[in-house]
Amino acid sequence: MGPLPPENSDMEPKTPGVAGFHLLGVAVLLLATPAAIFWRPHLPFFYILDDWTALIQMTQYPFWQYLGAPDGEQWFPFFHLIFYGLVRIAGEHYSLLALVNCLGTGINAFLLFLFLQRHFSSGLALLLSLVYAGQTVHHAIAWNAFYLSYVLSLGFFLGALLLTDGYLHSPRFFRLLGIGLCALLSILSHNYTLLGLWALPLYVVLLGGSEGRSRFWPLASTVGLVYLAFGLGYYRFAGLSSAASHNLTIFSSLPGPAYLAHIFLAAIISPFLYLFWGHYHFPPWAYVAGLMLLAVSLTAIWWRGGPAEKRLAFWALLVNVLPFFLISLTRYQRSLNQAFVARYGIFTLLGAIILVGLAWRVLAARLPQRLWFHLVTLALVLAMAAGQFFSLPLWQKKYLDMSRAAMICYQQLKHGEGGPGVAAAELYRQFCPTAHPVLTSSQVGAIGRFLSGTPKDP
Repeated sequence: MGPLPPENSDMEPKTPGVAGFHLLGVAVLLLATPAAIFWRPHLPFFYILDDWTALIQMTQYPFWQYLGAPDGEQWFPFFHLIFYGLVRIAGEHYSLLALVNCLGTGINAFLLFLFLQRHFSSGLALLLSLVYAGQTVHHAIAWNAFYLSYVLSLGFFLGALLLTDGYLHSPRFFRLLGIGLCALLSILSHNYTLLGLWALPLYVVLLGGSEGRSRFWPLASTVGLVYLAFGLGYYRFAGLSSAASHNLTIFSSLPGPAYLAHIFLAAIISPFLYLFWGHYHFPPWAYVAGLMLLAVSLTAIWWRGGPAEKRLAFWALLVNVLPFFLISLTRYQRSLNQAFVARYGIFTLLGAIILVGLAWRVLAARLPQRLWFHLVTLALVLAMAAGQFFSLPLWQKKYLDMSRAAMICYQQLKHGEGGPGVAAAELYRQFCPTAHPVLTSSQVGAIGRFLSGTPKDP
């Protein structure tokens, strides 16, 4: 039997979930799906973009200084620790780092399944988790090793969420301790989830009835202690100047309408478009399909959903919106395109998938025998799969082009064959975009020795 809902709660009773060997089978399936789609050990993927910022820090700073060093407005020492060890192991074999990111994505899909089956039937939870695991948006993670930071942050957030659901049904001190540890590791892996942590105490308030409201304060206090620990570390090692690295007026001016537009596009619109295409250069049909699915989902839940379903839908929207109160504040001045950055999609797809699952459950309960309803469901799933299938080669080519350019410049600089003039200008621009430091021959030499495990020059 699954856990009973708390007294005075209007949460639906849980049905027994997948367990035993069946659960192991689900884990293997979800773990393997991203690796089967994205891992390409025979293709020459290589360090690109933010990877090089990390490599510069690894070679220029002493180890302990590197751990505490900020990256723009971000401060994530736990990710620095993990990434340092992985890079030392992988060296120039970038495919190993890509495999780690694929497996991490699969683990997150499995954690999502464990959470979803607490609210949906096991079959629907598995389908939704497979939709998540197979999204082309994961290319932003799989083929850019540095973004393991997002994978770790999401994984620890999902761990905290599962513990929060357990705490709601059976409050124990050690569950609170586990929630606090997972929450802290989430924001020390990447700061994306900083304000998103408030989704944890809000979960027990919205879904736990009177018992949930009484459990809000211990959980909110735990989150508060996590914020205190993070704030002290950020102030000590990153400083307030880091917070303004992408928005110089962050402390001196109020955000305008573009800020609200950035939040709305990033948290609400973007994930529904990603359900049908793998990058923010969306074709017109993906806009139509995504916006229609969003409208149908919200309408079905609002007009036909019960109180518990409406509360879960509201919570799912909060999961998507809360992080962007900070992210949009630091990024909205750059471009509205920033609202559609693919790496954010691995988080915002959670809210979108919960809304779609709720809408389907509401409609299926009212139209259980309607053939046309099941045909529409099948067509929707096929449209999503087709969008992922046809968009994947486009982004694989782009990442391969960047990787080849990086490899050419890296090899030339590593062997002291000169600077930008040696490689084609276009390749060099892809390797060292203006938003990142331009590497010198001496820096690349140090990085080359680091990746090959060669001791530093005396």
